[in-house]
Order: sequence, then C-alpha cells, then structure tokens
Amino acid sequence: MTEKVKKRRDTIINVAFVAMILGLIFFFVKYLFGVTAPFLLSFFFAVCLQRPLRKLDKKTNNKMHTFWSMFLIIVVLAVIIGPVVLILSLIGKEIIEFISFLGEELNDLPNFLATLQNEIISLLKFLPDGIYTSVSDKINVFFTNLINDFDLSKLNIDIKSITNGLTSGITGVYSVVKNIPSAILSIVIGIIAWIFFTKDYNYIVGFIKRQLPDSKKNILSETKQIFSKTILKMLRAYGIIMFITFCELFLGLSILNLIGVMNNGYVFMIAIAIAVFDILPVAGSGGILIPWAVVSLILGSYPKAIGLIVIYVVITVIRQYIEPKIVGTSLGVHPIVTLAGLYFGLKLFGFMGMFIVPLAVMTLKAFNDAGRIHLYKTPDRN
Repeated sequence: MTEKVKKRRDTIINVAFVAMILGLIFFFVKYLFGVTAPFLLSFFFAVCLQRPLRKLDKKTNNKMHTFWSMFLIIVVLAVIIGPVVLILSLIGKEIIEFISFLGEELNDLPNFLATLQNEIISLLKFLPDGIYTSVSDKINVFFTNLINDFDLSKLNIDIKSITNGLTSGITGVYSVVKNIPSAILSIVIGIIAWIFFTKDYNYIVGFIKRQLPDSKKNILSETKQIFSKTILKMLRAYGIIMFITFCELFLGLSILNLIGVMNNGYVFMIAIAIAVFDILPVAGSGGILIPWAVVSLILGSYPKAIGLIVIYVVITVIRQYIEPKIVGTSLGVHPIVTLAGLYFGLKLFGFMGMFIVPLAVMTLKAFNDAGRIHLYKTPDRN
C-alpha cells in the first residue's frame, strides 16, 4: 500500500469516526436525553454529594451511611426548593407585568420613529440642496409607511383570524398543562434515583468498572476528573460572573431610578435578562445596553443614556478584570464555535439545544485535549 493511499484511508477513517461521534450525539440529544435526563441528573447530583458524604461516614465509621445519604439529600432539597419556588414565582409575576409594560411602550413607538426621522433629516442638512431634497423625501416616505404600519385602525383583522389565534393559544396551553403530570413523575423518579445513586454509589461504580476491560478500568475516574476540572469549573466560574453582572445591573438601574433619571419598576427582570444575555458569545451586555442608550439619546433622555453607558463601561471593566481570575485557564473554544453551537442547537433541538450543544462541544474539546479521544489535531497558536 502506497503512502498516498494510506493517508487517504486514514483521512476517511477519521472523517467516519467524527461523523459517527456527531451522529451518536445527535441521536442521544434528540431521542434519549429527555428520557434519561432524570437518571443522568440524579447521578450527577449523587457524584456531587460524595465528598461531604465520605467526610460524614468517616466520623461515624460508615455505620450511618444510609442515614447520612438521606440527610444530605433532604438538606439539599430544602435549600434548593424553597428559594427556587420563591424566585420562580417572583420571575413569573415580573414577566407578566413586564410583557404588559412592553405593550404599553410599543404604543409610543410611532412617536419614537417620528423623532428618529427628524433627527436623521437634521443630520443630512450638510448635503447639497438637490441631493438633500431627494434623500429627505425618500426618508419621509419610508418613515411615513413605517409609522402607518402601527396604526391599528388600518389593520385588516377578521373574526376568523382571531378565532384561529385563540384556538392555537388554547391548544398550546393545553399541551403545557398536559405535560405537567409527566414532569412531576420525572421529578419524583429523579429524586428516588438520586437516593439510590447516593447510597449505593460505590457499588454502582464498582459494578460498571467490573464490566470494562482491564485497559479501560480507569476511564470512569479519568472522565470524572476531566469533567470536574474543566466543564464544572467553567460552569461555576461563569455562574459567578453572571451573578456579579446581575448585581451590577440591578444596583446601577436602581440608582438611576432613585435619582429620577429612569422610571422603571422592572429592574429585577431587566437585570436578569441582560445578565443571561451577557454570557452569550459575541453579544454581551452591550447588545442591550448600547441600543437602549442610543434610543434614549434620540428621544432626548440624555441623563438616562449617559447612565446606561456608565453601567455598560463598569460591567465591561469589571468583567475584564475578574474573568481571568475566576475562570482561570479557558477551554479554548473559539467564540465562533460556541456561536455555531448555539445556532445549530436551537435549530436541531429547540431551546434546550442552545445549552446542550455548546456544553457537548466543550466536553468533546476537554476530552480531546486530555487525549481520551482524537477528533482533531490541536492547532498551534503563535
């Protein structure tokens, strides 16, 4: 076999291997993740409880292992469920009120467009008269048509379309309500599995290891180490950064409210939304704060615009300072790869895919860097 043929064969094998891995990931996320999620999450939580459980077992010479397992799970549930229920109820109330607030704000959109039209025409006065007249006429026509689109009296709304919309909405609500018993069942099954995984963790892991060949005995321990040192560390780090960003936004927007620059009762909801948006690659908090400041500037709310820009600058400066210290060594996933993961995750698997696919990409990157899999060669960085 010639060297050229051998290289082609190796290339085909590598491509087939990558395609197989991607196919397995797609099949698992598309068809198995929802079914296995209660058991996967319960096993993950059981792993997290092993360190405190071992410390408690050591103090009692393993005589109260089952008791300590149940005790830790009850404590975690009590600590999590109360705040989560409270936060979800507050967020739900805020979302409903915020949607109503946005509806009221949209009523002022024609005024905003008219103000923007005048500002643009004013900025073009430096053009020669002939060009200025032609361009301004086109701008006037464009904005007039745009403003007219928001005149509800000119919209052709018939009873049939309203009926169809209500029917669709009722069907959607029914679909959600119908799935509530299934979700409750999954939670109950997950908690029961969590108890067994926590109590019998050593037995279960030992059983799995006995089924593996001698050369693969340590794969579970290595996988746990890789996952905990990379993925979990990164998720915890960015969770801290998101919390810090939320605090900065909540404090900054509250100050703007207190000094009378802004009059908005939805600071908590806005801070959460921007903090989540800030984690997304490329976008960042500036994707919301800067356009918001520009709109405020056009509408003549100069103090609000300045305040929003100051908040953005503070968030950016603090982020640049704390991110290297909190995150430490990055996984090295390029933002374009993460962005592609968000897009394809949304297209292939829906909303949850926006989180699952980027996490899967980061996991594969961590395993490839550790040498457990060989999907690609790591490029040299100059």
